[in-house]
Amino acid sequence: MNHKIARLVVHGAKKDKAVSRDTFTRFIEKFVEEEFNKRHYEFVLTYGRFLMFEFPTDLCENLKLEEIERKRISSLQDIASNEVDSFFKSLLPEIYQKLRTIADFFFVGIDGYNSGNDNQRVELIAVYDLKNETIIRWTGKFYPTEDQKRTLIKVNDLNSHFIELNNQKVLILGCHDLNVYHPRGQAVATPDGFRRLLADKFKRKCKKFSPEVVLQHPHKTDSPRIWLQSWKALEIHLPSVAHYASGIYFANYKKDTSENIPRATITDVLEMTKKGDVVDFYFYRGRLKLM
Repeated sequence: MNHKIARLVVHGAKKDKAVSRDTFTRFIEKFVEEEFNKRHYEFVLTYGRFLMFEFPTDLCENLKLEEIERKRISSLQDIASNEVDSFFKSLLPEIYQKLRTIADFFFVGIDGYNSGNDNQRVELIAVYDLKNETIIRWTGKFYPTEDQKRTLIKVNDLNSHFIELNNQKVLILGCHDLNVYHPRGQAVATPDGFRRLLADKFKRKCKKFSPEVVLQHPHKTDSPRIWLQSWKALEIHLPSVAHYASGIYFANYKKDTSENIPRATITDVLEMTKKGDVVDFYFYRGRLKLM
């Protein structure tokens, strides 16, 4: 049986502790065990910061964001490529070979951070071709949150968000990129300000591209209301979209919650952050549940 999107959902650890690579590996193994010779998926969706990497030493000296954006994005992507390749090579050969038969493309959210300046980071997304064992597209977050205006290394190549896969037009979004469609956020934005102009420019490109599939890579989601209004507006603006999904790391997005307790149920979050042919796989306490 063929499906469009397999969404790999992880339940967040307590106290904002990062999920280990071993956990991801077990997740993939469980997914393969469940789906091999049963179903096929065109796209496997993960969430933001599915993987992480550190900046090289020469980028840990508080370089200006604009300089990094202009001259060093490709260097960061090269380092991230090594991390992505290492992850897939860490899978047992038989697991990877089965994964190749289950899915065509694997979307990896991967963040880089400056160990010398914790506030500087880049939020990248790789499109990994499982059949050919290679990354075929890099993109990343271009629309910072208010808190990230002076810390996020943006991927300013807006065209990198648009790709054709299996004869379908696919739009790739970082977490907050979706909020270029948030009605209230755009209504209160300064008309000739950076954020409004950037959002309008991107939306024009999206309209022209007319995507059929949209894949978003948030970092943490514990309530469907975080993305609900933006998804509704996107559907109105882009009627061509038949399938969409937000990658889900199910945890409270606020860093000051000691136990990371979500505000909504996982069922509500999953149901209200997807459209079309999306099959959810929920990994919690070492067990995989088909939602």
